[in-house]
Formats: sequence, structure tokens, C-alpha cells
Amino acid sequence: MVLESYFDDSSDSRRSNLYACGGLLGGPDQWDRFDILWNNETHALKEPFRSADCEGGYGQFRDWLKPERDALMARLVSVICKIRLSGFASIVPVAEYKKAFPHCKERDPFLLSLRQVVMNMAAIAGVLKNQVTLWFERGSVDGAIRATFESIAEFKSWPPARWLKGINFGTKTLRPLQSADLVAREAFKHIANLGVKPMRLPVQRMRDNLYFTLWNKIALEYLAHNGGPENLELLSSWDARPEAPRLSRYIYKPHVGYIPG
Repeated sequence: MVLESYFDDSSDSRRSNLYACGGLLGGPDQWDRFDILWNNETHALKEPFRSADCEGGYGQFRDWLKPERDALMARLVSVICKIRLSGFASIVPVAEYKKAFPHCKERDPFLLSLRQVVMNMAAIAGVLKNQVTLWFERGSVDGAIRATFESIAEFKSWPPARWLKGINFGTKTLRPLQSADLVAREAFKHIANLGVKPMRLPVQRMRDNLYFTLWNKIALEYLAHNGGPENLELLSSWDARPEAPRLSRYIYKPHVGYIPG
């Protein structure tokens, strides 16, 4: 059996606050059942489902009343819960990242969250003794995503790397990528709302199958002083280093996420 995972990115419009990479992991049978149930809820939509449009009443949801949009979101969250897909997201605070890496490029915070996502999928696949394939939405950074994935898959001194089977790109017509959009946005909103607003209802309902990590200031500074975000040796051994600061964990379930933490 080959595990399948689908991921998306989420950020604020100016990419100046937080950058999240999040999505869902499951087996082929889970995804087959998911596809049927998700299609049952979205087949009447004119376009692929996008979480931000549904919540905000944009795009194809412009003429929908808020109770109708909330009801659709609730039904889609129920699909994820019913299939028991496992959700993971890595979130990077952009301002803190730029302080630690003042000469970074705009997409670098996302690439750090991406590395953690890929390595976490490899670690989980290794524990389960199943290979894993990762999917992302096709876009302008496909080359950077593929290069990041391949650098980890070719990191032969780290045993979990051999469980990475491949990487694929598709459009939002793929229903699992629509669910990844939902999870990535909920991860972003969850961290953005900390201390300001209560936990969002979708996260409350999915919390038994979610694991979010936040790269806090101390962790980013440690990373900056120890080879930077491309130091795979550091990232792969983070939890085994007593001096390495812990990342901030949210909705943490030990069986969902593995490294780094």
C-alpha cells in the first residue's frame, strides 16, 4: 500500500504575517471513500471548492447566504472526520523568519514549512512501513517544491527518506487538494487567532486528527545559527538534540506527527 498525502499553502494576502503548509494523509481506501463523500457535497458547485471563498462569500459563493456557506463547510469537515484522515500543518511567522534570515527571499518561509511537511510524511511512512506520495496544487513555485522534495528524498543518510515514493502536481479539480486547502487555511487561521479569538469550529471538530506546529522565535534563531533551513542533518535529528528548542505544538496528537517537534 502507498499512502497518499495532499497539501496546500495558506497565508495572508501580503504574505507578511504567517505562512502555513498543511494538508491530509490517508490510505488509498480512505481517499476513495473520501472522494465519493466530498463529491456528494460539492457536485453542484460551479468551480472547485476553496475555503476562503466559502467563508468570506467570494467568487462562486457571492450569492450564498452565510448560513448556507457555514452549512457546506460543516458538511465538508464531517467528511474529513468520518474518513479519519490525519491532518498536519507547519506554520512559519514571516516577521520572525526575516529577523533570523534577513537576506531571505519571499517564499523562503513557505519552503521551511514545506521541508517539515515532507520530512514529517517520510517519518510517518517509515513508522507505518508504507511508502508515501505527496500532491500539491500546480502553480508558480512547482520547481522549488520539487527541488525541496528531491533534496529530502535523496538524503540517503536519513532512513525515512527511502519511504518517499514521489511528488505530483494537480489542479483544485482534485477533491483531496480541496480538502488540503481547507486544512491549510484552518491552520493559518488557528495560529493567527491565538489569544484573540476562540478556537474555530472546524478545528474543534477535527482536533482529534490534527497536528499543527509553529516555528517560534527561539527555534528560528537556533536554526539560523546551525546551518539554516537547508540543513537536513539538523532538521532530521532535531528531536534527538537536547539543546534544540521545541517548536510550539497545537492540537498535538502523538500518533499524528513525528518530527521535528
